[in-house]
Amino acid sequence: MATILITGAAGSIGTAVTPLLRAAGHRLRLLDVTPPSASGPADEVLLASATDDAAMHAAAAGTDLVVHLASHAAERTWRQIVDLNVESARVALDAARDAGSAILLASSVHAAGFVPSDEAGDGMPRARPDTYYGFSKVVSEALGDLYADRFGMRIVNARIMTFGDRPHTARSRSTWLSAADFARVVEAALTAPVGNAIVWGVSANTRRTVSLEPGRAIGYEPQDDAEAHVHALAAELGLASPDDIPPVGSDPLGGIFVDLPLGGPGP
Repeated sequence: MATILITGAAGSIGTAVTPLLRAAGHRLRLLDVTPPSASGPADEVLLASATDDAAMHAAAAGTDLVVHLASHAAERTWRQIVDLNVESARVALDAARDAGSAILLASSVHAAGFVPSDEAGDGMPRARPDTYYGFSKVVSEALGDLYADRFGMRIVNARIMTFGDRPHTARSRSTWLSAADFARVVEAALTAPVGNAIVWGVSANTRRTVSLEPGRAIGYEPQDDAEAHVHALAAELGLASPDDIPPVGSDPLGGIFVDLPLGGPGP
């Protein structure tokens, strides 16, 4: 099995995926500025910032894959976004390059937030960020191109949509990503070909408006479907039936992020 470094391991995605990767037999190094609650006795916990070059190089040494999750996960000021999201992506890529490791970068649907849902198409739409946060993920994708072309690295940028235990909004009926499916993205990144693959981080939702084909090209085959949770979703929304859940139609992929003030607080 592989040795995997997870940055931002104390966050929601890291907390959810850590036990799944451990159960699959992988050796885990968990890096964050606070102790990850999901760490186990066999995991190596590293308390450090993902922007610390020396700490990241030491953490990545001897790994097969770096899973870079460390990031502000919503809109912040320009300086906060640049200092953490942009800088940590560069540091993570440098560390993975020097370690000879593959890397999975957590991009976001907000890199293409202004794309209408019904125009997402069969492939991967161009970047149309909806916030400074979304812009930072466009930078992550562009750095992936740069490092793949210059250094022959194996890189996956996963445009994560709506991560959670189940869909909780009408929009997430199409955009939900389960923890188990994100673990499958990680597994696919271990054997991704040389280059920078940009894929959708989304489950196999019947109502999804984006394509699974970019992910399938690197071996990602999601298994979960938001339709398994539609009765709970309808009840949560106060609706009589799943048939009453409104479709996303032409709504922007970025949802409410397109209306946030730039540099303002996230939702």
